[in-house]
Amino acid sequence: MPTPERKDYCGPYWMPSFMRKWLSSKFNASCKIHDRDYEKGIPQEKADFRFIQHLYRQSKGRFFWEVVACIFFLMVRAGGKISWKKAQEESKDSNSN
Repeated sequence: MPTPERKDYCGPYWMPSFMRKWLSSKFNASCKIHDRDYEKGIPQEKADFRFIQHLYRQSKGRFFWEVVACIFFLMVRAGGKISWKKAQEESKDSNSN
């Protein structure tokens, strides 16, 4: 049975849903692209730096959102290795079936 399409792409599963929704309200497109980059097997560092570029574009020069984007990026760089590895494993599993 296929899993339903996610609506809020920002944040890991363990992040409180109100935070995922809040981040997704501004950066959902950037997060969705970043998730897809991980799934495609793009090296983590390259995917993460593409992510910050997209986040800044979505900030549209607003200082508050640029600060949020920077903090979010740093969180992804610090904790994204686990998510990247998981995406690689899931990609291998789906390709072998």
